Amino acid sequence: MKQETAFDAMKSSVQTIAFIFSCFSNLILIFLICTKSPKRLGSYKYLMVYFCVFAICFSVLDIILQPYILSAGPGFIVITEIKNTFLGSFGETCLLSSLCGCFGCILATIAIHFIFRYFALERKGKLRYFQGQYLIGWLSIPGIVGAVWTIVTVYFCAPNDITMEYSRQLMKDHYQIDLNNVTYIGSIYFIKDGKGNSMPNEFALLGMAILFSIMGVSLSILAFFATKCYNRIKTLIYEGESSFTRNLQKQLYKALVAQASIPMLFIFMPVGLYLTLPLVGIQLEVSGEIVTFVYALYPALDPLPIIFIIDNYRYAIFDFLGCCHPTNRVNAEDEPTSVSRHISNCN
Repeated sequence: MKQETAFDAMKSSVQTIAFIFSCFSNLILIFLICTKSPKRLGSYKYLMVYFCVFAICFSVLDIILQPYILSAGPGFIVITEIKNTFLGSFGETCLLSSLCGCFGCILATIAIHFIFRYFALERKGKLRYFQGQYLIGWLSIPGIVGAVWTIVTVYFCAPNDITMEYSRQLMKDHYQIDLNNVTYIGSIYFIKDGKGNSMPNEFALLGMAILFSIMGVSLSILAFFATKCYNRIKTLIYEGESSFTRNLQKQLYKALVAQASIPMLFIFMPVGLYLTLPLVGIQLEVSGEIVTFVYALYPALDPLPIIFIIDNYRYAIFDFLGCCHPTNRVNAEDEPTSVSRHISNCN
């Protein structure tokens, strides 16, 4: 076991605090969804609860593994100090890879979130595709994407001689980590030939190409429907006849911006840079350390836009805390006619 450094102590503290806050905030949101949502919110309640449960599972996995996500010269490496358990070497590699698979799940869940949001805003009856057996199909997509991501990671990023050769001394010098005493996965994009010249590691690059393809498809779907939601919400703000409808659309607009910003800032940008910088010859050690922190923080922060932007949930929190809030607030039940018209149009 390596000697604990200041970075280790900070990492452990951040991951522990993020785990506690993630469980707390997501459980609070689940309670609010189940008890304070508009009565005719429909299938969106199930989607939101599903996302919360996934976030809690992600946090549990993160606190168990407490990974180091580090730069490894011309590549990357993800490490956990879990070793020699009943799972065996392969099982431990699969467990660590499943944490990486959560990244694929996050991409899929956010994309589905925006698809549903657009169908609701479009008001052409397409929400029927989020009911019954269709809903089960939608909910299975993140699991499938995560499983594919995990399998690809296990196959292409499992420990091998190349990763050990290129990363062993670097990990020992910079992080006091002996790769023989930890479980790790990683990928080295470029290796040295017999003459000392750099050459591409085709096996590793193929694995990354598959993962980047999954990421590209998910991000393209997300960007497409996020843009359509943005454009549609801007027009709907001026279409509502009631104060409830206008207020609801403004809330959706704000929630859309916040929910798009959090994963972009805490997941897509740092992880994307972490994976791509070595491809262009940039070796930035701090990039991995940043990803270690933000990867743990994301599930803790994700519920906050919903809790504090949607009136029904925010006012429920205020009521519980005894805080002051506007006396002329517009809740989902204040104008049943408007609610019924809005929901029926969405369906």
